[in-house]
Amino acid sequence: MMDMRFIWIPLVLLCSAPAQTDPRLEALHTTLQSLHDQAGTYALNRGGGPNLTLAKHQLRDWIDTQLGLLEKQGDESSIADKINKALEAVSVAPPKDDENSLGSLGQVDLAWESGFLMVTTRVGIVCQQDESAYGYKRIDGRWQRVWESEQNDYRHYTPQQISSVHLWQSYEGGKETGPTYILTLGNDWGCVSAWHPVYYRIWRVDSSGSKILVDQSGGGYLRGESYIVGSIVNSPMHFSGPVDAVIEFTQASIDPVVHNREAIRHFLIKGDRVSRVEPVALSPRDFVDEWLTSPWTESRRWSQSSDLRQWHQRLHSEGVGGEFVGTTLHCQTPDLWQVGFGPYGSGASAQPTVPVYFLIRWMPPYRFSLADISDQPWPRCTQPDNALFHARLALVAFALSSRSPTR
Repeated sequence: MMDMRFIWIPLVLLCSAPAQTDPRLEALHTTLQSLHDQAGTYALNRGGGPNLTLAKHQLRDWIDTQLGLLEKQGDESSIADKINKALEAVSVAPPKDDENSLGSLGQVDLAWESGFLMVTTRVGIVCQQDESAYGYKRIDGRWQRVWESEQNDYRHYTPQQISSVHLWQSYEGGKETGPTYILTLGNDWGCVSAWHPVYYRIWRVDSSGSKILVDQSGGGYLRGESYIVGSIVNSPMHFSGPVDAVIEFTQASIDPVVHNREAIRHFLIKGDRVSRVEPVALSPRDFVDEWLTSPWTESRRWSQSSDLRQWHQRLHSEGVGGEFVGTTLHCQTPDLWQVGFGPYGSGASAQPTVPVYFLIRWMPPYRFSLADISDQPWPRCTQPDNALFHARLALVAFALSSRSPTR
């Protein structure tokens, strides 16, 4: 009878062949194993460090060698399947502690975005996966990486979970003209809580390379998949003019009873120059929240008088907090609204102090400016405004109205 031991041995070698015959994958497996060995220590920075960067780059560089198989749009699904199947053999299974994925690899995704091949990779860390994104273009018959987004600064490490990637590329006569602009949205999701910093970043990509133009973040409330949304396009009114980027995310309110509000960031980009423009808020109350929490360098742009700086210095602090007083009131002057706010006092009690009243000018569609502040209510502002819920539709109206889908 044939000895079954001699049959079993070559079968094992055959099954493990992909990892053993590709030196790039063998090197990646060794790095992942070194990360996995830290699993019981919950390494500083959720496992972030030189070995994590090495794993990201070994994974990225190996994927570079696989893209030659992709010849046309539509091939990306089958190529992604082959890539993920090969990576299964080198990924180190996470321990029973499911909050620690050091040494594991997540799904690699390939997708087309405005002439770019976008690749998303995932490397396991403590509590989550750190995601990276890479953009490729076919140049002289070969796929070349022209853009990337990684988090490799471990002095101020904020793991990257990518919510979405948006590209804008202008065309003329069916050919690309000018640089590509890339907007990425996401958060640094961790083990617990629905409150995590969210980020939004914008790059300009051309033949000279990529340059980051916007790299900002804010405290976010991860209420669901739509906790942060955005778009980046050219204005159809001046097709070759500034690039228009809009981001909206759910942010903490300075009033704990209100809990959260819609924060909006609207940027116009001309070349490398970025300016924040209206709208800066979607309702008078949210505008007060934004004015109080922003530095004076920003808030002064939305103030009708430089005298309001004294109020800003008095009310603005690292931890602005308080309670809005009553409802927002519409004034007899049609474009004016009143918002009352009681800032918290100092000390452990954190009780609202004497309220102050903000007089807000609201010009259509969502242009707000601060007209004045007083420690007394404005006598001509007495009409409760029950229609403010319409402001929640502002982003959709602003982002979609008068916009053309034409590239």
